[in-house]
Amino acid sequence: MPCDHQHNPDPNENAARIVGESAGQAAGGTPADLEAAWAEWLSHIQKVDERGMTLLRAAFEAGWRARRSSC
Repeated sequence: MPCDHQHNPDPNENAARIVGESAGQAAGGTPADLEAAWAEWLSHIQKVDERGMTLLRAAFEAGWRARRSSC
């Protein structure tokens, strides 16, 4: 995910973009280490519906990418 050099202060727009990007990717379109980290983290989560899982995945992926960003 590219760095947001224009900084969008609206958290709803940021969340919509992140969820859209994450939900729109095929499983093979993400790095293997991201998938491994997600699987490990997910093993500790219980009783979450599909909508909640999509939001958790988007937040997890955004954090993972931000941690590896060079910004």
